Amino acid sequence: MYQFEAPSTARVIREAEALVIQWDDGETGVFSHAWLWENAPENRYFSGGARAYAAPGFQEPGSPWSVSVEYDETLVISWAGLREVSRYSLDDLRDSVMAFAGPELALAAD
Repeated sequence: MYQFEAPSTARVIREAEALVIQWDDGETGVFSHAWLWENAPENRYFSGGARAYAAPGFQEPGSPWSVSVEYDETLVISWAGLREVSRYSLDDLRDSVMAFAGPELALAAD
């Protein structure tokens, strides 16, 4: 397990199958690697929001090779085995936790 402090808002804990994000107010979200990959903005078609895994040439992700948080509170994941970088707003990830029943939405959605 590897953890680091994000600038001012959240702490990110990297586990074998998921990232755990703990916000300063105590809210926690658990996001599986597969959920993060499927819900990355760049993995969706521009029209209609269809997932890109239906697109030709789609590759399944491995685990994150590196994880960091930029000062504008963007979670950045470089995927192992791929030349892909995914960017997520920490606010959007927090909103997805709040929209569902519990912090483990990403694990349950797999």
